[in-house]
Amino acid sequence: MRIGIIGPPGSDTFADNIAATLPRMGHEVVLLGSTYARRGGFLWKEVAATALRASRRVEAQAQRHLARRALEHDCDAVISTDSNLTPRTVGELRRNKVPVGLWFPDCVANIGRQRMLAAPYTALFFKDPLLVRRLVDVLGAPAYYLPEACNPQIHRPIGEPGSARRIVVVGNTYPSRMMLLRRLLEADVPLAVYGAPPARDVARVLPPGIHQGYPVFGEAKSQIFRTAAGVLNNLHPAEMRSVNCRLFEATAAGAAVLCEQREVLSDLYEPDREVLPFTTFAELLEGVRELLDVPHRTAEVGDAASKRAHSEHTYENRLPIILDRLS
Repeated sequence: MRIGIIGPPGSDTFADNIAATLPRMGHEVVLLGSTYARRGGFLWKEVAATALRASRRVEAQAQRHLARRALEHDCDAVISTDSNLTPRTVGELRRNKVPVGLWFPDCVANIGRQRMLAAPYTALFFKDPLLVRRLVDVLGAPAYYLPEACNPQIHRPIGEPGSARRIVVVGNTYPSRMMLLRRLLEADVPLAVYGAPPARDVARVLPPGIHQGYPVFGEAKSQIFRTAAGVLNNLHPAEMRSVNCRLFEATAAGAAVLCEQREVLSDLYEPDREVLPFTTFAELLEGVRELLDVPHRTAEVGDAASKRAHSEHTYENRLPIILDRLS
C-alpha cells in the first residue's frame, strides 16, 4: 500500500516513527505534512495555530495541500496523528475513495473541541479504553482502542544498565509532575529531568541543576533511559485509564520504569517483573529505594521490559490493526 502520513514532523515524533516503520512492513510512505506551522519557534507556532482556529475558512485553505498531496500521490490510505484536520479535509479524501484513520496520541484532556468526531474518518484509534467504549456505545463512532508503541530501531538498550545512579524523568514539566519531583527531592532522591525548559514560575519548584534544560530524542534518549537506575513515569492526571508513549519507549530501551498505576498497565506489562507500578507516593518511594539500593534490580526489570516491548508493543504490532480497518 501507498500510505500518506499526516502529523508534526521531527526526530522521534509519533508520525516519524510510523513513517519509519511502514517501509519495513513493505509499504510505501508519503509524508503529507501537518496542520502545524512548519517553521519558527514555539511562540510563532502558537500564534499561527490561534490565527488558524480563529477563521474556519483560513484554516480550511491552509489544509488544502494535505488532501491535494494525498490525491496527487495516489495514496491508498491516510493515517493522521494530527487531530486538527477539518471535517472538510477528511471529507475531501473520503469523497475520492481514500480511507482516513486518526491515531490520537494524547490524553482525553487534549481532545479539545472534539473535531475528530465531526469529521468522516474511516476509523478513530484512541489509547483510552473508557473513551472508546463511550464513543462506541453512545455515538456509534468507528472508534477502537489502540495503545501507543515503541520503535525497536531506536528504542533499544544502549549503555550499561543503571550505571547512572539516579532517577530520570523525560517529558513535559507540567505542575503536577513538578510537585511530585519536589516531594522526591525532599526525600533525598537523586533526580535528572530532561525536556523543554519549564516556564519560569514552574521552574522555581526545582533547585538549579536538576532540570537539564533540553529535550532528548532517539538513541540519546534510549541511552539515558537505559543507564538510569530507574525512570519515573508519572502520568498526566487526565490519563484516566491510559498510559503514555514514554512507557513503551523507556521499557523498550531496557529501563526499569516506575509507572503510575492505570487499569490497562497490567495488560501490557507484568507488574514487579517488567514494570514497577505505584499508586501512592509511599509505593513510589519504596520502588525508588529498591532500584537505588539493589543495583542488579535495574537490569532485571529493564531486560524483561525490553523483551516484552520488542515482542508485543512495537509499531509493527500496532499498525496492521489500523491498516486492516482502512483496507
